[in-house]
Amino acid sequence: MNILTSNDDGYQCEGIIRITSALRALGHRVLMIAPDRDRSGASHSLSFTNRFIDIKEIAADTWICGGTPVDCVLAVLSGAVNFKTDMIISGINAGCNLGTDIIFSGTAAIAREGALHDIPSIAFSLDGSPPYFWGEAASWAAAHINQLVKYRTKDSFINVNIPNIKELPDEPLITFPSKRFYTDSISKETLASGWTRITFKNVKLETVRETGSDYDAITQNKVSVSPVHIHPAGEIS
Repeated sequence: MNILTSNDDGYQCEGIIRITSALRALGHRVLMIAPDRDRSGASHSLSFTNRFIDIKEIAADTWICGGTPVDCVLAVLSGAVNFKTDMIISGINAGCNLGTDIIFSGTAAIAREGALHDIPSIAFSLDGSPPYFWGEAASWAAAHINQLVKYRTKDSFINVNIPNIKELPDEPLITFPSKRFYTDSISKETLASGWTRITFKNVKLETVRETGSDYDAITQNKVSVSPVHIHPAGEIS
């Protein structure tokens, strides 16, 4: 199978390196294209008409892109890179993308863009904080893509959150996205130019724990699999 991998953490992130390697080891042809720097929180932003984007092949089937995560996908799907894409794998992201995180997430946006093109797409995120068990997460993800894509319905992508543990359960839990609320505090500084510089800091997060949600699964050290509809007014039947 021809698989496109991308992320929002940048091409040097161990998550995308590990999942790309694991998929290649299983015999898939994998084209990796990722941002040239960290683009976390870019959501579904893209470069519109007449804005140039630089791309470069740095190794066989391995590209870097000067644009957003979605730009990376579009560079391939538009034909700028010659590759027939059967499936899109996003991640593995450093940190979870639970519930309303998918609104902000470039990781989720990559899979959403794939679904908009009717391509089976899966976004993978690894919960917790360093040190990450990248090898275990990548092995699990690569081994389960055929199973996970079966949960896809029309106009949806699959959002997967993996607990940061060495011994991962073989079977995932099918979940729905939880409700998460962020509250930011800011610092302000008046510049000599007359501008005011603000810095967001001390983010406070609250998550509603509901039985069957992705957050509920992760807190039990289970792999969470959520089908996510791509159209704002749509529902998964």
